[in-house]
Amino acid sequence: MDIVFLAVVVIAALLLPRSRALLVTPAAWALCVALVGWGPANNPDVHTTSLGFWVPWAVVLVIGLALVVGIDLVRRRRRLARA
Repeated sequence: MDIVFLAVVVIAALLLPRSRALLVTPAAWALCVALVGWGPANNPDVHTTSLGFWVPWAVVLVIGLALVVGIDLVRRRRRLARA
């Protein structure tokens, strides 16, 4: 699910303005967390009450938000370089 989340984030960052992509990112993260924790991607060995579940997912959220901001910065620099 991490790869699905990161793919959605990259697509959103490329196709949407930064403000909307920053809204899509936590929504996609919450959906992926729900699918892994309680949904069809659930693993019986995963315990959603432990930090071992939440800390890696928090890191993935931070990476996703950083990707949105980074892609937006690269797009803006390229736009300024063309002008």
